[in-house]
Amino acid sequence: MKLSSEKYPNIEYTPGDEIFLGKGEAGQPFWFDVEEALTADKDAMKKVALMLDRVDELEAAAKKFLKETLADEESEDYATVAYFMEFHRDELEPEDAAALFPVDDPTALSFSEMVDYLRVDRFGSIAYAKTGAQGFIMDLNFNPEITDELMVIYFDADGGVACVAHES
Repeated sequence: MKLSSEKYPNIEYTPGDEIFLGKGEAGQPFWFDVEEALTADKDAMKKVALMLDRVDELEAAAKKFLKETLADEESEDYATVAYFMEFHRDELEPEDAAALFPVDDPTALSFSEMVDYLRVDRFGSIAYAKTGAQGFIMDLNFNPEITDELMVIYFDADGGVACVAHES
């Protein structure tokens, strides 16, 4: 079957089988995956196509969420997001930080400014283990050739940010 995505019309899948596509395999500039349980559900796959077509909006929403989190030190997610930024700005070798952030002095960047350099590395759809509800996951990265650290944003079925994690 073909996914009914307007933006990425070349994605084909077999209902009941996982979708796992590398960057560019179907024209998408990021890894793309959908759990096998969802590919057998026509309504879930319609939602996948809709959200895939909105991936730029979701990226903007994720970045807005990260900036809001960084502006609120009382946020339950502040430490996770701040540590991710601190690692990339202050703990990488200077030449790696300079490659990630093409500015005169990467150490002078605020964490909030750094958010703008994040890019979608992976997008997919999952079924949450506890509830079985469909959700979406977006991995953001500065440059996967330099760092494997990810800021992972989980979205609910409507595209609202559900939670954030730092993974490598």
